[in-house]
Amino acid sequence: MAKRRDLYLYLTLACFFAIIAIFIVDGYMGVYDTIRITAGERPDKVEPDFWLRPESTYETWVNWGGKVFFNYEIANHQIGAYSAEVSVSVWRSQEKIRDLVTKQVTIGGLDNAQVEWAVDTVELIPDGVSQQQFFQYSVIIKRGDVERKIIITINPGTSPTPPKPVLPRPAQPG
Repeated sequence: MAKRRDLYLYLTLACFFAIIAIFIVDGYMGVYDTIRITAGERPDKVEPDFWLRPESTYETWVNWGGKVFFNYEIANHQIGAYSAEVSVSVWRSQEKIRDLVTKQVTIGGLDNAQVEWAVDTVELIPDGVSQQQFFQYSVIIKRGDVERKIIITINPGTSPTPPKPVLPRPAQPG
């Protein structure tokens, strides 16, 4: 009778640890993407869990004439290899402005890959437009059936009038 009771204890413990292992493996396995964005001197990092909300869109901004640098990291947390085409394009008002990157990525099991590109705002802004206007562009990243959207807001340039000098305060008697 004692051996049977020990057998049930061991089976219960084995099932408990198997359930815990399933939760750990299930939460870890998959393909995840991280986007690092540098606009000016501001580095941003968009973690994989940001995209879990439906209709997720990340927003960043850059000054007129600046560049935005992107580093797109794909982490394959699966045993087997992962392969997909990564394409990046810039859009404005539902109209494609240009393609930035199209690259076939193959990642071995439990490995990472990176794709880098830059968006130069000088190339995007139409000719003859005042530097006092705001512009918004969407950077669309497609990886297989996954789509990420990042909105870049271009802030207006500085005022063409020079700043007024600060005059020293007159000395007070006393």
